[in-house]
Amino acid sequence: FKPLLTAETPRPRCTVPMFAACLTSAVAVAVVVGPWPCLAEDDCVECDMKMLQLDAKVSDRAKALRQCGHLTQATCDPHANYPCSNNCPIHTHGHDCYRPVTEVMAEHPGEDGYCYFNQTGFWVSPMASPEPDFMASSVLGILNLRALPVDPAAGYPLSYQGLHTGPVLTYHFEGKIITTQADAPHYSYDDLYGYSLGYLQGQGLSSDLVRNSSAWIAASKQKCDEIQQTYNFQNHELVLADWLDYNAVISAKVACAARLPAAGDSAVLEKAKFKSVDDCEPVTARDFAKHHYIKCLLGYPNSASDGAYLNVRACLLDGGTRIGHFTDCPFSPDVSF
Repeated sequence: FKPLLTAETPRPRCTVPMFAACLTSAVAVAVVVGPWPCLAEDDCVECDMKMLQLDAKVSDRAKALRQCGHLTQATCDPHANYPCSNNCPIHTHGHDCYRPVTEVMAEHPGEDGYCYFNQTGFWVSPMASPEPDFMASSVLGILNLRALPVDPAAGYPLSYQGLHTGPVLTYHFEGKIITTQADAPHYSYDDLYGYSLGYLQGQGLSSDLVRNSSAWIAASKQKCDEIQQTYNFQNHELVLADWLDYNAVISAKVACAARLPAAGDSAVLEKAKFKSVDDCEPVTARDFAKHHYIKCLLGYPNSASDGAYLNVRACLLDGGTRIGHFTDCPFSPDVSF
């Protein structure tokens, strides 16, 4: 289940029906932060499509995406382990997907990794400005996620119906038991991901910082440094294609931690060591840390956007045993519930 999506600006219209298909299930996806990508250099200019009922005018931002990496065909790579989750074989910078991100970014100092690798995964696309509005992008992400269609076979017959309307989940994570109320399918991934990284309200980062982009990016950099000091990830662990593929595996491991059935093809479930809810390998803090750390390597604004979304929507309550949302928390963004 990939936590899923926040957007920096309204998404440009693009003739890319496969992106709608890849988001028809909120199961096994991860936080999507940034505007919707376009497929090729000219696709962002006068194309026409509605994505999640978002019908936006083409902006200067969309035109700027022409300088970013892009796909070389009009459809996602059908061989990915989750729709539109790994387009490296058909990407203009695909050869660099199979090298350590640290080495690639060292060759492109100052460049936004989400621009360079734009659309390698459906959540990878650059933000609108070097001084982004993280609060606005987080709110847009929350609303976009609510609009996602759901797959009844995945155990969620309805999309978001309101605060405190979803099932209560109990995570068994790193020796602790934590509960949450999953009012939408993506909560199962996002809540534990945010908790593990320490981004939730009540874990030391004030939501007030989110309104100051420079301060929030600095806080994100500190978080990234702490992650690497803790886990000391080696270059061979930081390959973009592996990161893209492993997102679906993390989703299955999150399901294990929550004692839920896992979604994914047989290869994903095998890699996740998921045989049943009683015979599976739960997600670890290291899994989440590596997922986030590659966003750090691709640019601190990208990791900061990820963290902002996780922070403003949820908090840690009851002595660290329960995750709450929105009005449960000290800060709640300006969205309806």
